[in-house]
Amino acid sequence: MNRTADSAAGARRAPGRRGRTLLGALAAAAALTGALLTAPEAAAQQPITEYGPVPSSLPVGGVCEVEFDHNGNLWVEQYLSSQVARYDTRTGKFTNFDTPMPLSMPGGMDLDDDGYLWMPQVTGNSLLRVDTRDGGMTEVPLPWAEAFATSLLGIPLHTGLGLANDIAWGPDKALWFTLGGLDSVGRYDPDTGEFTKYKVPGEILGQVHALFGIIKPGPGRTVVFGLPQMNQVGTIDVDTKKFTLYTMPTPVSFPVGVRTASDGSIWVGESLGMKLARIDPRTGHIREYPLAGPAGVLSSVLTGLGQGSVGNPLPSPGPVAEGSDGNIYASVSFPAAIGLGYQIARLDPRTGDVTMWPTPSSASYPCDINPHEPGAIWFGLLTPNKIGRLDIDAT
Repeated sequence: MNRTADSAAGARRAPGRRGRTLLGALAAAAALTGALLTAPEAAAQQPITEYGPVPSSLPVGGVCEVEFDHNGNLWVEQYLSSQVARYDTRTGKFTNFDTPMPLSMPGGMDLDDDGYLWMPQVTGNSLLRVDTRDGGMTEVPLPWAEAFATSLLGIPLHTGLGLANDIAWGPDKALWFTLGGLDSVGRYDPDTGEFTKYKVPGEILGQVHALFGIIKPGPGRTVVFGLPQMNQVGTIDVDTKKFTLYTMPTPVSFPVGVRTASDGSIWVGESLGMKLARIDPRTGHIREYPLAGPAGVLSSVLTGLGQGSVGNPLPSPGPVAEGSDGNIYASVSFPAAIGLGYQIARLDPRTGDVTMWPTPSSASYPCDINPHEPGAIWFGLLTPNKIGRLDIDAT
């Protein structure tokens, strides 16, 4: 009987030991979660400031790319409202300019050496030159794939299937632009008015390229562009017109963002691969850097909650840029129609360490990214129709 009673007592004590162990584990987890949720120091160190909303004729104007002119003003593309805004960083004043054609969908922008701002008009089948002194605009129709061109009550109406989406000022003093509707890249010489197009080897479904394609100055005398639908990044030599294509190691990684770093390497945002990648154009070697595992995604969600900001936590990078500190920055989550991301990511290429900061606005959809102000990263925020600035020194 005593042995039976002792066994029964032992059976009752055993759950107590397991219960204390479980309670201890739960308490530790709760304490960790509480600390992360509170994160007062993270909130105090929020390095992102938003400005706006940008004036627009629509509730959501489509703020995406931002570009500095030679006087330090920031120009803001609004592709849904077909407007371009100028932001005076000294006074905080916005000035808005309508494109000559309604619903022209102005695309990515770049400056030429004379300080003119250039962009394609995606549905307008044309290029647009903006005088940054007064906002005056001049349209330059593409010579290909025109569907119709007319005017109504003095308003130009024209469209076509070229689907130029982004533009870059090349080392040959010409404008290079994506031409997804024709599976090509185009070139325009502003001095002579001459247009030329070059078929991208093997490109198919260029219409996808037209939606997400990005083109930037490349290493040496090249321009670099993404081919997300082909899982490739390409360059074209502006002198020889030779194409070089790089296939990303991760299948279906959807490389959208491309930018050349100061060492001549090409950095890529792999949206579906959720990675950044570095291409060495001298060797063709590609190294990929995952942005975050499950723990990193959870940490970024908790940081956002601690600052009152939420959105899609998946680390899907879009446009990328090298900051003045030598680190690589990317907008997160850019390309997907349901992306609604809300973070800016930083990768230290020396260590592979990744840091993410939520924008003050939830589900803000950070679009393009601009590193031209030393000590800062500027970007467009599509859903709140604002622009943002990340203070590198505050990180």
